[in-house]
Amino acid sequence: MSKPVLLVHGAFMGAWAWRNVIDALRERDVSATAIDLPSQGPQGSLAADAQAVRDALANLGEPAVLVGHSYGGNVITEASADNDTVAHLVYVCAALPQEGESVGAIMGRDPEPSQFATAIRPDQDGTATLDRAGAKTFVYNDATDEQAAPALDSLGTHALVTFEEPVTKLGWTQHPSTYVLCTQDKAFSPALQREFASHTTTVVEVDSGHGPMLTQPGKLAEIIVAAAG
Repeated sequence: MSKPVLLVHGAFMGAWAWRNVIDALRERDVSATAIDLPSQGPQGSLAADAQAVRDALANLGEPAVLVGHSYGGNVITEASADNDTVAHLVYVCAALPQEGESVGAIMGRDPEPSQFATAIRPDQDGTATLDRAGAKTFVYNDATDEQAAPALDSLGTHALVTFEEPVTKLGWTQHPSTYVLCTQDKAFSPALQREFASHTTTVVEVDSGHGPMLTQPGKLAEIIVAAAG
């Protein structure tokens, strides 16, 4: 029987981002849950996000496959450390940090730097939003306008502090892991992702941009099912 799956979204997104993947997993008889992270609001932090993930894992009642997208890679790295409720980690074009590394530091060492930051619009409360045109360019670049519209309408705020907060422990050193490398990604370059992937157990390349949950949900489901089997 397949293990349950917990899905963790990236910055500016929410549990809604995994809707199509959850449907595809359920069609394959895999139980899947997505959560909203505290970093959607001004009081959010990496520590709070990681604790929310730990709490959700504990509620599943058995070791689960933990999936993270983009910024969510730092979250699952932190949440999975010294955590026996994790069976396998799946990084979906996600940050895979070294010890003490933040998402901002990771993006700063990208060998093919992205212009993603130019699409971020800070607010006075410490959160930011993602410019709609920028989101289409850097996240949903491989989606049609019709495909992308519902996702663009759903994008929300994210606590900026989380981009500078470093992980304190590396869960990926303790659990088997899969890296989903997205070859059309405009946020984390494929070159950066290959460095991330060199630290994981399994690597799968997907022909998509930074939002494969939208454009390749069936393929993602197949990869997650393999990890959950």
